[in-house]
Amino acid sequence: MEAGKHLVKLRDFSTQLAERLKAAPQTPAEPTRLAVRIGTENYLLAMEQAGEIVAVPDIAPVPWTKPWYRGLANVRGRLVGVIDLMQMAGRPPLAPDQASQMLVLGESLKFNAAILVTRAFGLRNLKDLEQVGRAGDGASPWEAGRFRDLNGTVLTELDLGRLVTTEAFASIGI
Repeated sequence: MEAGKHLVKLRDFSTQLAERLKAAPQTPAEPTRLAVRIGTENYLLAMEQAGEIVAVPDIAPVPWTKPWYRGLANVRGRLVGVIDLMQMAGRPPLAPDQASQMLVLGESLKFNAAILVTRAFGLRNLKDLEQVGRAGDGASPWEAGRFRDLNGTVLTELDLGRLVTTEAFASIGI
């Protein structure tokens, strides 16, 4: 008999929960971004474009490629090209102690590539950020906008979809 009472309570709870969900306003989810540091710069990445963050494995150099193309790495049986985005953008290359992780691009981008990052440091909701300017000068057209969070940290939004369509990204050979 005790089990029957619990079953009734569970059924009532499930019914009430379903009614609450149905009655709740249908608001779209707030846009959330992954915050990463690359060298000394802070960036935001759209969650649907980011695959995963992994520790930097051994990277096999590929001859006759540009210096920013660090080589190939094995990430769970998947070969990915490893990119130093800072060097690709004309900035100094990341020092070994600044490149401790890789952001593997999301499968939606259809590129087996990863970007060297110093570290991921959380998620940011765009509604909690103040836009402080546009980015995307001619040298880095994949930089979409600049934001400031509640702590005063300035973050540049990277559009990885735009990055993978640039001629520079596709031209790794020297």
